[in-house]
Amino acid sequence: MHSKRSLRERIKSYKLGTQVVIDIILFLIFVASLLFYEIPTVRNNEVASNVFLALFTSILVSVITLTVDIIVEFNRHKNDTYLESLREFGIGNLYLDKEAVLREFFEDCDSQIWVSGYRLILTNKLKKDIHDSIVRGAKFSAVICPPWTDAFKMVYGSNEKVLDNYLQVFNAVNKARKESKKDIHQVQVVFVNKPIFSDTYRVDQHLVTGPYMHNKDEEYNMLMAKDFFSYDLVRKSRLSELIHDEYVTLYKEAYLELDWDKFDEAYNKIVNGDMREAEKIEVLKGACVEHANMNNL
Repeated sequence: MHSKRSLRERIKSYKLGTQVVIDIILFLIFVASLLFYEIPTVRNNEVASNVFLALFTSILVSVITLTVDIIVEFNRHKNDTYLESLREFGIGNLYLDKEAVLREFFEDCDSQIWVSGYRLILTNKLKKDIHDSIVRGAKFSAVICPPWTDAFKMVYGSNEKVLDNYLQVFNAVNKARKESKKDIHQVQVVFVNKPIFSDTYRVDQHLVTGPYMHNKDEEYNMLMAKDFFSYDLVRKSRLSELIHDEYVTLYKEAYLELDWDKFDEAYNKIVNGDMREAEKIEVLKGACVEHANMNNL
């Protein structure tokens, strides 16, 4: 990263030295012409006074214009340096509206989708985008920390009702799997029993992530990952590799995966029944099998 540099060093590195020197020379000429203008013999000479008046007026305009240009260019370089530092770190862009940027990326997604999370609130809002991308050809993988695990309860407690989100997302994915005739290794949902620290989505070559925040809000009683800023990572950067490896590690350490044939039965049983959240959880758990731990990402 960039160390703190003096103003002179920054002016030199921004290649503004010539403009600054010219600006100083023009300012000195302006001061000299103003002093000459104040000489009584010059002031009393109509021709000379008009010449010096026009001279220092035009020079003053040039000084002001050049100074403004230098300031604008200096600030632009500072912004470029800041953005360059972000890119060196691995951050391509920062976003406050994660849903909007993911929808934009999903518009032409046809290769790879990664999803991670606990409650799948945002993923549920994106289920149609995910469905359409799978139908276009994208493979799908979800790494989820489910509500029956200790890790989920440690983060969100035991009273969160998330199964409806799960069912809607999984049903949309399963429909897309059938429509696109993909096999079970191309569309996978796996479950982990450990906390997930990054809310990561991969949409083709875009890796969008951000931290989970546990601040309370009025609607959900917890600040969701989408409420904090998210960043689109630079491909092949160190940060991108770290987030990529974290997701792969979680995938490999998953202990359960969703069996799509069993899910069909579980889904029909739940939507056609009148079940409490705990009963829905037990039915969904029954649709899971031991994770084969094959690297299909």
